[in-house]
Amino acid sequence: MNRLLKWPGNRSLRNKLLFLTLLPLLVTAIGIAIMAAYWTNSYSDRQLYMKVSADLAVTDSFLQLVQKEQLATLRQIAGSYRVYPHLRDNNLIRLGRELEQIRQQHQLSFLRFIPRPRLTELTGNSLQQVLPELMQGKSRSGFSVHSPEELQQIRPGLAAQADIQLIETPHAAPTPQIREQRGMVLRALHPVMSAEGEPLGVLDSGLLLNNTTASVDKIRDLVYGAGSLPPGGLGTVTLFLDDVRISTNVPHTLNDAQNGSFSTTRRAIGTRVSDEVKQRVLLAGDTWIDRAFVVNDWYISAYKPIMDFNQRKIGMIYAGFNEAPFTAIYYRSLLEAALMIALIMLVASIVVLNHTRLLLKPLLQIQAVVRAVRDGNMEPRIGPLHSDDELTELARQFDAMLELLEQREREIRHANDLLEATVERRTRSLRRRTEALKQHIRLLKNTRRSLLDKEKLAALGELTAGIAHEINNPAAVILGNIDLISAELQENAEPVQAEIDAIIDQVYRIRSLINNLLQYSRPSRQMDSFESLSINQVVTDTLQLVRHALDKHQAEAVLQCNANASVEVNPQQIQQVLVNLILNAIHALGGPGQIRLITRDWFDDNHQLIGASVQVSDSGSGIAAENLKQIFDPFFTTKKSGSGLGLSVSYGLIRRHGGDISVESTPGAGTCFTVWLPSKAEHNGKSDDKLSGILDRLSSVERTNQRLIAQE
Repeated sequence: MNRLLKWPGNRSLRNKLLFLTLLPLLVTAIGIAIMAAYWTNSYSDRQLYMKVSADLAVTDSFLQLVQKEQLATLRQIAGSYRVYPHLRDNNLIRLGRELEQIRQQHQLSFLRFIPRPRLTELTGNSLQQVLPELMQGKSRSGFSVHSPEELQQIRPGLAAQADIQLIETPHAAPTPQIREQRGMVLRALHPVMSAEGEPLGVLDSGLLLNNTTASVDKIRDLVYGAGSLPPGGLGTVTLFLDDVRISTNVPHTLNDAQNGSFSTTRRAIGTRVSDEVKQRVLLAGDTWIDRAFVVNDWYISAYKPIMDFNQRKIGMIYAGFNEAPFTAIYYRSLLEAALMIALIMLVASIVVLNHTRLLLKPLLQIQAVVRAVRDGNMEPRIGPLHSDDELTELARQFDAMLELLEQREREIRHANDLLEATVERRTRSLRRRTEALKQHIRLLKNTRRSLLDKEKLAALGELTAGIAHEINNPAAVILGNIDLISAELQENAEPVQAEIDAIIDQVYRIRSLINNLLQYSRPSRQMDSFESLSINQVVTDTLQLVRHALDKHQAEAVLQCNANASVEVNPQQIQQVLVNLILNAIHALGGPGQIRLITRDWFDDNHQLIGASVQVSDSGSGIAAENLKQIFDPFFTTKKSGSGLGLSVSYGLIRRHGGDISVESTPGAGTCFTVWLPSKAEHNGKSDDKLSGILDRLSSVERTNQRLIAQE
């Protein structure tokens, strides 16, 4: 910085303005260039990797679709009029002729029928691994690898078709192998069953992938159609057996020794994948989404392992495109950006030089007045200037400033003091109002959720009533017709009397279940209706309502009815409490488990009968000790989708009956809720429902807010 100040031209304001103008512009240009290069590179790479990942997904989906189509073809063949009669009659000669014609028609490498006695003789064959599933009538499709002997046994000529000469490939792992004679087959197996359900044999079809091009070309045309890549872009798809390309449209350019120095281009069948990709994909089983060296160039590549019937890695599928066109676009974009920045800097330099001269002339006059004022002479003035810009206005204001400086300074100081006091007072007021508003919002949100839940329960009640009406009418018709049938048959009905009685029992069971569900979903119509009944019956009816939830979560409800005392309750409200406790227990289990429901008589300390109790216990995750004191508070919940009203409402309903709810829980061991119900309920309508305090709290907050506003 010191050297910059001693620069020979540092006394020239014109040079300084030029330097200060171009320096930020230059720094900004460099920063923009770096950011543009980084953004273009990272964004382009991300987009390219996302594209090649999608291309690999399409390739994999296409191969799965081919497997499904091949398996569907086998099912059609097995049931066709050309094949099934021969399968049924075990006419293997005519069956073989028909299958050969069908194989040629569908362009399969082989299609054969393996009778059941011969299936057990295929030891060492990949079919042996899936034989138990085939015997159970299950079809299978997938990839398999076969030795030359197995291929020749399946169909003569397949071994020769699978033979591939390996080609030395850059970046590939060294290997002494010079040929790949194994064959990868896209195979489908479909068991043929007799009319009695016994397996007759297996229809076996396969498509040898070695030295084929139809599948990879079809996938390439689908994924890399016209316009999907920039000019010069080359999209390719490959199938690997281990690390050897057996089916590909990747080009490979070789020098032709017979034609001198000329080169020939052909498909890269027989070349091998790079060692880095082999380690990651074929050995580790990962999916590769990155740039990779493919035969003789760098490609944006995606590789994925191919699994056989036994989930062993036997090869890879690949989709990708060459990197060179995108690299050219990247460097061309950087060059264009650099040229644009250079042009902007050149134009800025010319503009600054031309306007600096006009800018400096008024400044010289202002400088003379400033020097006089600095020396203590307040009389000189700048006077009129022959321009009409900001500097002219500055000169006029500077003259006025000299006269009003002290007065303005006093006024500013006084105004500043008043402003600080006003801001402080308004800040305190605003802070109080903000806190009150936050409390309003929290309470209103909680109240709104409560109202929404009640609205949903009301809609559920109406819907349940309609469903119950629609089910009860057919049930009544069924009962009437059963009675009519019994009356018409009279003594002839004795052989089926047990079945008739079973139908009547099941219809009454349906009507009982619907009535329980209707009463549970519309408790408000009997809010104050109490009756004396056995708590055992209430618990039994409640289990019918939650049976579906228990079965869905594979939970088992164990009921022990030990209570003999009757209790005076509103059965619908007690069912609501028990349903809530049972559903909470199901959620606490988080999977298969057991929920215990135990009813007992309730005695006081003097062994006098008070009523009955119901225990609902589970072996779930339990409740933390710090949460036990809050579980009955409104809107308190530890569930992501819970409303926090279930236990609060249940607590209020039990207190309405004059009873109580207690809870014991051990984290990691389970939770036990106990509902205590007296034999004689309290009919005074009192409730400890903690939701009742919401309106009082809202009123209190409103009064506080009004008082603060009045004080201001």
